[in-house]
Amino acid sequence: MDAWAGSECDGYFARLYERTSDAVNVPFQEVRHGGWEPKKNGCHPNVAFWTAQHKDCKAVRGWLFWPPDQTGRVKFIAHSVVECQGELVDITPIDQNTPREALRFLQHLGTEEKFFNITKNHSQFDYPPWTWEEWRKSQALRGTEGDVDADW
Repeated sequence: MDAWAGSECDGYFARLYERTSDAVNVPFQEVRHGGWEPKKNGCHPNVAFWTAQHKDCKAVRGWLFWPPDQTGRVKFIAHSVVECQGELVDITPIDQNTPREALRFLQHLGTEEKFFNITKNHSQFDYPPWTWEEWRKSQALRGTEGDVDADW
């Protein structure tokens, strides 16, 4: 059974949501090391490689999030940045159509082990979570619902 199901998962993201005012904009910094370049959208391995090569830097785990959408939900996406000389920098390139200035980073409070345990099943999370009925209505409005009951 998923160790991060139900109320424990909901509680984690509720506490994260309560801290969104603590989130910061982390500037992007283009980096290279020898022949290596960070991979687009590959933040966790990019940060692991960079911190292994630069002992004065450390990995910082957390969540990018967008302001509420038309449903009032924010989307959290697991993300890693580096801290070098007391400054957070994002070394991971993203899609050029994504407005980086709109993204805010909220640091994970807890161990790296817990962070990666959460992200195994919840690397993205909408908060507040969707109810089954809300999800069905959203799919019907988009014309993509099909016969969802057939799968249940």
